[in-house]
Amino acid sequence: MASPIPKTTAFLTVEEYRKLINTNFQKEISEGQLYDSRDLQRFNENDPYTLMFVQHGQFGTALDEGRALRVFNGAMSWRKRHNVFDISSSEIPAEYINRHAIFFKNHDKYNSPLLHFVVRLMDKGKDDKEAIKRLITYTLEQHIREHPGQKVVILFDMSETGIGHMDYELVKFIIGSAQNFYPGLLSYMLIYKMPWLLSAAWRIIKGWLSTEAEQFVKFVDEKSITEYVSPDQLSPAMGGTAATN
Repeated sequence: MASPIPKTTAFLTVEEYRKLINTNFQKEISEGQLYDSRDLQRFNENDPYTLMFVQHGQFGTALDEGRALRVFNGAMSWRKRHNVFDISSSEIPAEYINRHAIFFKNHDKYNSPLLHFVVRLMDKGKDDKEAIKRLITYTLEQHIREHPGQKVVILFDMSETGIGHMDYELVKFIIGSAQNFYPGLLSYMLIYKMPWLLSAAWRIIKGWLSTEAEQFVKFVDEKSITEYVSPDQLSPAMGGTAATN
């Protein structure tokens, strides 16, 4: 039986949250240095996008105002520092895009898109980490622009993965993106066929997760993954019947 999918609560309306943010960060916003004005415009005008911030990390019975403020400041300042609003596929070497190691395909049983990370296609000794981080950001950014408010399932395909593929820096960046840079985006995370030899990796990765975030991680194999994803949404390599192209 599938473990429950974590649920967050919106203790504020979108307008109440915007008022909280614009009041508490009035100085930073007016100075125009910490945040990108275009990000602020989207935050103030796009309700589904703002709702992702409202819900992120709110697991208690009352609003955690400190967390609500940190979520906004952390994500928006990161976006400004890394010029995320202007990100383009032209920045990313074609070899990383064409490798097809990071891509959206199909949906889970709750109709959330599946974002695949095929770990065996990574080479931690040769890959340009910054270019791959940019590809990850570009992929996430395109999703929220096209589907604001829609959560995603991150599917780490660990099948046939060896030590030479496992780049902790990239895994940490993916987790950081889900926890901090793209609030409210993650529905949950599936770890598919974690090799026994890499089981120690989980102990390292676990240290990067907040206590609440641990419940978002589901370890699955060819059989148990169907508790979350129907066979017609899985590739034959995962025991499914979905088309591979």
